[in-house]
Amino acid sequence: MGFGEYVGSELSTLGFYAQQHFLLVLYAVAAASVIALALGVLLHTNELTPESWTRKMRVGSRETALLLASAALTVPSLALFGLLQPVLGIGVAPALVGLTIYGTYPVLRNTVAGLSSVDPAVLDAARGMGLGPVRRMLRVQLPLAWPVILSGIRVATLILIGVAVVAAIVRGPGFGQPLFTGLGRLGAVNSFNQVLAGTLGCLAVAAVYEIAFFAIARLTTPRGIRVR
Repeated sequence: MGFGEYVGSELSTLGFYAQQHFLLVLYAVAAASVIALALGVLLHTNELTPESWTRKMRVGSRETALLLASAALTVPSLALFGLLQPVLGIGVAPALVGLTIYGTYPVLRNTVAGLSSVDPAVLDAARGMGLGPVRRMLRVQLPLAWPVILSGIRVATLILIGVAVVAAIVRGPGFGQPLFTGLGRLGAVNSFNQVLAGTLGCLAVAAVYEIAFFAIARLTTPRGIRVR
């Protein structure tokens, strides 16, 4: 059976895999972004942390969070999902937790970089206008840092689209299922078609996300700081 015939006969199944893959990555990126943004914002300025936290303690906590997140990113995906399986079982839970762990570092790194890039003079002007630390963060720092933060979320998304395939070893949803099945039976009928369909399916999901990020960037980035 040719690849075109295979896609035609399995179109509904492949569409279901695409939906699973898209949503799994979406939920993982959303969870990773919430965790990373909360950590980045909290540890960026002592005005949002308890008074007992010295600057040295805050910076140390921020660097420790970055170190742990980057270390988690270096753990082989097969090993991570294997370690999560005894604790979380199989299916969506270990896949979602594993992807969230992998997605945290790019967002956290860019959140820290974006917030640090805001000109102190701008913050002094906002302080002079009577804006408190929370309002300065929400109305000045985050909007100015948003393009850098969004870039980190985009990078995390692209990373997770590929890693989500490996989650099939714990029966995670998405294109990893046909891809791993095809690789496990190479030479058999339609095995190559399964591998090719899984690979192209991941590329299609990535293309959809790229279009979505382009639209989000255009709609949410203030005109004065757009690069294009």
